[in-house]
Amino acid sequence: MSTTTTPPLQIVQGAIAAQAHARMVAAVPATFRCDYEYPTPFEILHFDTDLRDAGVPIRRWILGDAIDPLATAFCFRATWNTPRHTFWGHVRVRPDVMGHGHGQILVRAIEHWAATAGAQAVRLMAHPEPRHQIFLEQAGYRHIGTEQIYRVALDSITVPQRPAPTDIYIMTLAEYMQREPDAIEHACMLHAAISLDVPMPDEPVVTLSKFRRLLGEEVDPNCFLIALSGDMLVGESILMESDTEAGVMWQHATGVLPAFRGLGIATSLKRAALQLAQSRDTRILKTWMETSNAAIVRINNEFGFQVVDADGATIHIYEHLLKHGVGTRY
Repeated sequence: MSTTTTPPLQIVQGAIAAQAHARMVAAVPATFRCDYEYPTPFEILHFDTDLRDAGVPIRRWILGDAIDPLATAFCFRATWNTPRHTFWGHVRVRPDVMGHGHGQILVRAIEHWAATAGAQAVRLMAHPEPRHQIFLEQAGYRHIGTEQIYRVALDSITVPQRPAPTDIYIMTLAEYMQREPDAIEHACMLHAAISLDVPMPDEPVVTLSKFRRLLGEEVDPNCFLIALSGDMLVGESILMESDTEAGVMWQHATGVLPAFRGLGIATSLKRAALQLAQSRDTRILKTWMETSNAAIVRINNEFGFQVVDADGATIHIYEHLLKHGVGTRY
């Protein structure tokens, strides 16, 4: 006769949290990692520090031993244009111990802590596997959106030419830096404002120090497009080389400030991005899209982007309302 004991639930932070969570994520193929998951302690420590420096609540948990956890979870307050008091959470259970209730323990821990930190709703991400869907639906979560990868083969399209919007000029951040001493500060303000409702997956909060780090480590200013209205920065689109695929670039964070939408600026940025990618001998341009964003879906369809049907190309978003410190069904 055997018995199953529940491993201890621990709240962790700092190096212990970073090492435990990185160990769990590193075992997962890159295509099946969700947003805000990182495979190295260094990246996790940066992520947590940026949130705390910005005053954003975050907590991490592990089940079992910190050196080799059975399951991990984290939760933080959303900083972009989601409904007020929405928190993001994530749970990862080691495959060999699934089905023992570990995920349920961590989901309830997320909900209770989020409620005490001011949450009215919790959102979770999951790849489209039946077991994930069943688990989340049984926990009272409902599907509210889908993030999807789209791609376009640049050697097989001709970018349509159209007149640019009146009084709008598009250039690279590198060009803007040559004429404006405070270019990085201005670009950071633009990026932070756009990220309020068009967040990059790895940027729930934007600070000047993090923005400078982004430019120094990941983004080439020659691939950072900005749109200007007079002397004001009003839109951006960022291209980044793929870490794993030669000849492939990713388009991130195409967005326009709310007061300047509806003028065709996003379309002009998309066109400029395609032309820039082609000039760098890029074969494929990929981008993530929220499928409910009709405007950007229409623009991408116009330029020949197509849905990617491959492992990890789709992520579902689920939401759960909170009441009395725990989840409540809709």
